Amino acid sequence: MSINMLYAAFRKIAISKLNTAAVAKYSTQRSGTMTILSYLPDNYGMPYGTEPTHRIKFIPGTLNIDSGISIHKNIKMPVVKILPLYRPVNYLPIKYDFPILEKSIDLPTNEKIVEKQAVRMIRIRHKKIKKHKRRKLRKKMKFIWEKTRFKRNQKKEKLFQTELVSKIKEAEAFDAKEYVKERLNILNKERLPRTYRGEILPTEMIRQFLNEKKAKKEAKRNKPRLTL
Repeated sequence: MSINMLYAAFRKIAISKLNTAAVAKYSTQRSGTMTILSYLPDNYGMPYGTEPTHRIKFIPGTLNIDSGISIHKNIKMPVVKILPLYRPVNYLPIKYDFPILEKSIDLPTNEKIVEKQAVRMIRIRHKKIKKHKRRKLRKKMKFIWEKTRFKRNQKKEKLFQTELVSKIKEAEAFDAKEYVKERLNILNKERLPRTYRGEILPTEMIRQFLNEKKAKKEAKRNKPRLTL
């Protein structure tokens, strides 16, 4: 019972698929006249006056249904062909729109050239004005500048006189005998080194070592000798 119910369900599915393809077409007779089919709900949805071209077979013991329609597994999709892009070989030159000059530029002619006179008139005029102002200022400030100059020279003269007086006093207070004594004391002053044989020692010890060394040298020099 269950097998019969499955078979009926599969049959309905297959017939509905065939109906969708058959309804879109019109049946034609051999004489060439067109006839419109009448669609009726009976006969499992099949149009009246048509018969199914394919018969469905059910294989018992399996769920396979043989409808007789060839199934294409490879589905081909339409693809738009894209032409390959090629780099152009020849490049067109770039055109620039240069401004058009209204006036034409010509070479200078060999005619007589008119010289420009009084080009530096303003500068010359300024120099003359400065010279006139300088003269006017000197005439106006003549005595004032002489007065300031006299005061400056007078101050310099006073400083020079004071220096001369101080030097004269030093010369009068100079004593030649005392000066000679001071110089002799500086020359006769005993000079002792701060170190002895690379060691820093007090002045008394350094003086003692130097005296001993000096005595040894004199003893060697005054050594008694036999004479014939």
